[in-house]
Amino acid sequence: MIHGRTPTVMGQEVMWQEVDLSPSSELFDTVAWDIPKDLQAAVTESLGNRHGTPGFTQHLSAWMPRAAQRRPGAAEPKTIQVGTGLIVAAGQAVSTPLPGTVVGVDSAGVITIEHEGTALAGANGKIWTRWFGLAATHIIGSVLKVGDTVGTAIGWDDQTSGVGPIIFIQAITDQETALSDARVFISPSERIAWSEKCIDPAPLLGIATEPEPEQKLTGDQVLAVRDQRLARSQRAYFKRPPNLVRSRGVWFYDEDALGYLDVINNVTHVGHAEPRVVAAATRQLSRLNTNSRFMFEGIASYASRIVETLPKPLEVVFFVCTGSEANDLALRISRQITGREDVAVIDGAYHGNTTAVMGVSPNRYKGPGGRGTPATTHELETPDRFRGSYGYDDQDAGLKYAADAKALFERLEAEGRPPAAFIAESLMGTAGNIVLPPGYLKATFAAARAVGAFCISDEVQVGVGRFGSHFWGFEAHGVVPDIVTMGKPLGNGHPIAALVTTREIADAFDDGVKYFNTFAGNPVSCAIGTAVLDVVQGDRLQERALEVGNYLIAELTALRELHPMIGDVRGHGLYMGVELVTDPVLRTPATDEAKEICEILKDNGVFNYPTGKFDNV
Repeated sequence: MIHGRTPTVMGQEVMWQEVDLSPSSELFDTVAWDIPKDLQAAVTESLGNRHGTPGFTQHLSAWMPRAAQRRPGAAEPKTIQVGTGLIVAAGQAVSTPLPGTVVGVDSAGVITIEHEGTALAGANGKIWTRWFGLAATHIIGSVLKVGDTVGTAIGWDDQTSGVGPIIFIQAITDQETALSDARVFISPSERIAWSEKCIDPAPLLGIATEPEPEQKLTGDQVLAVRDQRLARSQRAYFKRPPNLVRSRGVWFYDEDALGYLDVINNVTHVGHAEPRVVAAATRQLSRLNTNSRFMFEGIASYASRIVETLPKPLEVVFFVCTGSEANDLALRISRQITGREDVAVIDGAYHGNTTAVMGVSPNRYKGPGGRGTPATTHELETPDRFRGSYGYDDQDAGLKYAADAKALFERLEAEGRPPAAFIAESLMGTAGNIVLPPGYLKATFAAARAVGAFCISDEVQVGVGRFGSHFWGFEAHGVVPDIVTMGKPLGNGHPIAALVTTREIADAFDDGVKYFNTFAGNPVSCAIGTAVLDVVQGDRLQERALEVGNYLIAELTALRELHPMIGDVRGHGLYMGVELVTDPVLRTPATDEAKEICEILKDNGVFNYPTGKFDNV
């Protein structure tokens, strides 16, 4: 806390305590900023019921209780406080720290006092203090000396959002602003201009602020340090990314308390800062956390919960930390058991960032800086009904794409190099939200198994209910893989991933070489993963994904009729994509336009980002 003494404003010497209402305040780790009664109770309690220690809020600080989303055509939200806020008991007499003349008293409770001959004065030798939330005790023209009462606290009611009785004092060096622009809150873009005409009144009020032990970096500073310390290959979203400090539900919040609807993130599966997940993590961290070679109940019960969601004979769980690790292990198992090295993949797919899975990720090895197709990787045509060989007008598209896959498998077998595995996402995410056509995965799995290959379903992005109609995407295709990998949604942002396979395959893999992963399946991870499943199943989020997803698909499809740039709308549940084109006939990818649209969305409080082969989805 930041403290200071003043014998004048309160009429006696007191100690002030800062009340931090910014988005990064620890107060909002446990108190809801948008429930006024809870916020007021917390602030009042922290100040000894407002009778012992008065509180203050800092000049030009952001207010989380006023957090709001920027919207198209609407004014920028006013989240920045101008002046110092004093949180005192109702009826408290407040005195002037400077001699001056009252030049304004209005019906809204705004009092303006003009002061001359002070070191803080502006170019014209004057400074004006403006007081909000007081019942005035003087009229215009009254001459006040130091210590005279300006008024008694009644509180400023201009959307102070549950803080309770609070008054604001501004110290203004510009006469026009002082006499006309009576605002307590401004938008973030106005902060610099106001800092030049409204100085920090805290020293004037006797509040001697002390530097924080750890100064928070501004957004510009964070970006500069990130650019200096992180590899350039670790790119951030957006040309000018906001500095995020808090999140909840479907919302991100930046340092200025501006909100952003998160429609891109498939990691925070059950919502940002989900209370039950947070509680589970906190509870387990205070009890036990170690590696998975020790025995504890959590790993057994969590593994059982995962298996309960899967069809038989998938029943043996390998815990890992990331989807990349899960897919890497799937390749290792397949290659070790079959004694083969070759792998079949779908063109455009992405399966992770280890060396092994980069080698089966055409999205990377054929992309910028890629090294080309490895000799052991064999690509199937992307079963894309918008751009591929067989389109939406072909009812047998799925079977035709599968027939081409079968031909590839048979050719590889004839060459004496049949694949160890065929790996496929149930809905291709990074490839551009490609929905596999009906019949494709079932027929392709059958063709792969006919040449002795394992079938791997990569559910890292689309699993755990997001598909809507099914808990796992592969179920919608009527197949059961030999190995299923899962990741992002399991931990709601915590690094949890897993591979599940059959007992037969797991036993065949156990040839004496130990498998161990230091952090995978630790007690905290298992507690978090269990809590995520509790929320998904208890809150019926799978059903909700189907309902909301169907609504969005219908609305976006209708929107396509109005905007020729929308070439295709596709998806399942809450995993969908809109492909943008510059020419609806030639289907020319609208790559630059997609990026610019996402920048505009960001500036209007929505996070999205293009993906796909052409970065236009």
